[in-house]
Amino acid sequence: MSETIDDAELGRSKQSTSPRDHLRHLLNIGWDANSPLIQRYVKEHGLRQELDELVGQNPRPRSK
Repeated sequence: MSETIDDAELGRSKQSTSPRDHLRHLLNIGWDANSPLIQRYVKEHGLRQELDELVGQNPRPRSK
């Protein structure tokens, strides 16, 4: 059996992305910057400054 990985086995994304790019993607698809999972991801990857910059670029309206 071959140990090479077929492109179909890689899932939707065929390209690797940086943690910053992945964070940007998550925020663009609607994840809340204050959600526990986003906060944990930011902490694990040292992306606090990047999160602050990204949120500043795409301010989301707050519900009243």
